[in-house]
Amino acid sequence: MFNQVTIVGTGLLGGSLARDLREQRLARLLVGVCRSSETAQETLDAGVVDVVLPLTQAVQDADLVVLATPMQAMLSVITEMRTHLPPAAIITDVGSVKTDLYNQLKQQVPDILPQFVLAHPIAGGENSGVSASKLKLFQNKHVIITQTTEVDVQMTSIVVDMWQRLGAHVLSMSLQEHDAIFAKTSHLPHVIAFSLVNFLSHQPDRERLFDLAAAGFYDFTRIASSNAEMWRDICVTNREQVLAALDGFHAQIEGIRDLVANADQAAILEYFGAAKAARDAGLIKRAEAIAQAQDTD
Repeated sequence: MFNQVTIVGTGLLGGSLARDLREQRLARLLVGVCRSSETAQETLDAGVVDVVLPLTQAVQDADLVVLATPMQAMLSVITEMRTHLPPAAIITDVGSVKTDLYNQLKQQVPDILPQFVLAHPIAGGENSGVSASKLKLFQNKHVIITQTTEVDVQMTSIVVDMWQRLGAHVLSMSLQEHDAIFAKTSHLPHVIAFSLVNFLSHQPDRERLFDLAAAGFYDFTRIASSNAEMWRDICVTNREQVLAALDGFHAQIEGIRDLVANADQAAILEYFGAAKAARDAGLIKRAEAIAQAQDTD
């Protein structure tokens, strides 16, 4: 499918994509770009890519360049590599914020937009780095393509085809819809998990709290072990949508606080029951969708 794929950032998502491309034989040559010599060596030792090169050298013969860096690093990477890219090279990314990135591209490097397919695979985990990468991370997961008016249709089709060959389900939506949805379903839960852990860690009996915390606490706060730099960048680049989600959640906290303060047993039961029903229904729908996708594979 590709002669050369260059992956800038060989961590969880970038490394997993490289592993899948190799497994499916979709790239003759896999080139990595890493931030440190230690990461480069680890990436090579793991067999994730064939070679690690400096950015400008790594992209000069690429058919596809995948940006798997923190959000706030993407513009500088694009600016540095833009004059070294082949005219027919496709650029795509795995970032979870789209409007801010698109606006930066349009303002700073608009000539790159016809080659840039904005994408977001809905996959990952709390662990980071190349050691966390694995095969089939994207199988039966959604990948969102956020369409722009500038991007080449054929390039978009190639990126869609790549993700589908890796077992992902590709959806298309607007930049704004994407950022609003994931602010509520991904960015907000991470902020809540980070906040809860910080709340407990600042208590005078914090060691005892963590020692006695049950599995539910660690299940709920698992994502607080996620990469702090990545999530800082997400909050900053999707600031308006994250703030709107936080405001909505704050209203929910205020509401349940009032119910608890008034010991309103019936209302508390109704509130918790409604949440349980909504989550259970979502899990059933999700399981059915996964089963249906597996049946059609």
